[in-house]
Amino acid sequence: MKYINILVIFFLVSCKPEEPVSVKEIISHEVVTILPNVKNPSIKDSIPLSVPIEFEITITSSNLKTLDLFCIINGKRLLDDFLDYQVYCKQKRFRPIHTLDLSSKKTTIIIKERNHLISKKDAFELLKKYNVNQSLENLKFGDTIKLINANKFKMENKIIINEFNRLNDSLVFRALFEGGKMILVKKKINW
Repeated sequence: MKYINILVIFFLVSCKPEEPVSVKEIISHEVVTILPNVKNPSIKDSIPLSVPIEFEITITSSNLKTLDLFCIINGKRLLDDFLDYQVYCKQKRFRPIHTLDLSSKKTTIIIKERNHLISKKDAFELLKKYNVNQSLENLKFGDTIKLINANKFKMENKIIINEFNRLNDSLVFRALFEGGKMILVKKKINW
């Protein structure tokens, strides 16, 4: 009886449908930045901190027609534009993408999200810590203050990263198949 139960469990697990896309978060060496608060300029005591994240995407289905993605940060679906976040193919960093290229079975994407706010006091401390001689005052659209690569930033600023990880932030892929079937694949972001 014990062997029959093991065989049944093995059969059920092996029959699990394969997801059309495999998503793996990888270590990012992109630069963490402080940006002007163009989305909410009335907020004067906080400022956006952009910690880039990278994912390796592997297409596992040949029936996939399109693969779109969006971010959910702090329980809200972000708008893919210059205010909330942008997605870049690592090999072509200069142009944001909205839909993944299905001609390549494996792609690395970089997401630069702009919705995590830190206090200006914490931002001043980061500038001091990384010897950045730029002012947080009068930042305007297009200005960027570069700090340090994301991997090193995460190791050296665990309190900030733990605050980001408190939330259930995730990356969601909408896979549309030939014939019209659509499924969502959700991957938690580990800041």
